[in-house]
Amino acid sequence: MTTFLSNTIDTTISNSPSSICTTSIADSKVTIDGGENGSMRVDVPLVVDGRDVMREIDEMRDALLLLKRDVDMEAKYPRLKELKDAYERQLEKYKTFDTLKESK
Repeated sequence: MTTFLSNTIDTTISNSPSSICTTSIADSKVTIDGGENGSMRVDVPLVVDGRDVMREIDEMRDALLLLKRDVDMEAKYPRLKELKDAYERQLEKYKTFDTLKESK
């Protein structure tokens, strides 16, 4: 167990086959739960080698013409997902049609 009071870092590590590592840094902006169903939450910009990871993901999504999803609203209103899926299917049909038309 490691604890640094100045930065509120609390780490617990076990050497057993199901090792557990739980870390909190600062005021819960970054938390890592290494338990059986562990997770990591980062509520600050994630920059790797000078590149903002979320910005890069957003740019990829935009380049691929993917719709932004609101999973919570889709769970509340299942028809939203159906409409999104239908839109994406129709968009693919139009893209295919345009590609075939331009190849002639």
